[in-house]
Amino acid sequence: MEKALNKYFIPRHKEIPLRDYSGRKGTVLVIAPHPDDDVLGVGGTMLEASEEGRGVFSVYITDGRGSPRKDPGISDDEMATTREKEALSALKAVNAVGGFFLRLRSEELTGAKKEEASQILQEILGFLKPTEVFLPAPYERHPTHQACTQLGLEALRAMGDLRPALFGYSLWGAFWGGQRRIVRDISAFISKKVEAVLAHSSQIAYKNFQQGILGKNNYEAIFWESHEIQKTSFVEIFLDMNELLANKSLTMADFVRQDLEALIKSYW
Repeated sequence: MEKALNKYFIPRHKEIPLRDYSGRKGTVLVIAPHPDDDVLGVGGTMLEASEEGRGVFSVYITDGRGSPRKDPGISDDEMATTREKEALSALKAVNAVGGFFLRLRSEELTGAKKEEASQILQEILGFLKPTEVFLPAPYERHPTHQACTQLGLEALRAMGDLRPALFGYSLWGAFWGGQRRIVRDISAFISKKVEAVLAHSSQIAYKNFQQGILGKNNYEAIFWESHEIQKTSFVEIFLDMNELLANKSLTMADFVRQDLEALIKSYW
């Protein structure tokens, strides 16, 4: 299986063998719709895990070839190549083991290509047996993020007894609700997280993502708890999505509905 996965895997450094991380305890896997979503949404947590000696990996579903660009002369193929290089630089900044690049186009997240991606994702999951999996929470307004959330969930549900802790991260939209959220202090890692985000220079060229994520992580540290003294400066907040693995008949729509209903009940 390692040989088949090496078709998609690029390590942070060439001397890192993928086989050393097969079934290794404590591994973190981040499912990213595009190169950069991983460090934007989970970068601080990735840094903390790598500092603890845990294996940290990202899976990039699409190649980002359709990304906005300041220079209209950059072709889609050039953009895809650039974004992969940027992702590797960002992985080095967070000290991840490496990344799996599925290199799909957003429009391929249906039909045969989706099934192929699901199979590859299952092979990655079966090989790594991660302890924690992060994917976009089901509140994202970006259609590619929505498609990748569903893809990731379906792949996890097909894994039989494999039950990693499943958490959702939020970028394109808030995710207020009444169910369990996980708050992780990333203050010690915020400068390195920003460094990882800045590695995606093609994206920073048209939007100040580094400022946005600093503001978001600081805002959440200040405003998440309404009646407590502020404890930290920067946090990442994740949605506990484990119920979707425990109850495979639970649809994403019903999961979100329950979350919102729990919030409504807090008012009445």
